[in-house]
Amino acid sequence: MKYVLTAAMIAASGLVQSAETIDCGEVDLKTVYVQADRGDGSFHANKMLILMGAGKNAACNDITFAYLENNDDAYDSTLSMAISAYMAGKKLRVVVEDAPAQADAKRIAWINF
Repeated sequence: MKYVLTAAMIAASGLVQSAETIDCGEVDLKTVYVQADRGDGSFHANKMLILMGAGKNAACNDITFAYLENNDDAYDSTLSMAISAYMAGKKLRVVVEDAPAQADAKRIAWINF
């Protein structure tokens, strides 16, 4: 019984983790933006924004941009990967957090080639 309960708890924690992100799939990058501080109060200020193109999963149809703030610990490496993929014409897998979109953008949870 102890093993069944342990297995159930592990399975439930996996479901919770899956529900926290949305896999947008391996996408072409239409544009990679890096925005500085903006005087107009735009949500996109001080962020890297990825405009996803072909290959985007249906779960991300309502998302225009995936973003990461410029003070995030993963910012430099994420920006490097995005620029590399864009310049090489390669697809990049984009996974965003499953939180309400702000200004048609969702925060990047992680990316990979």
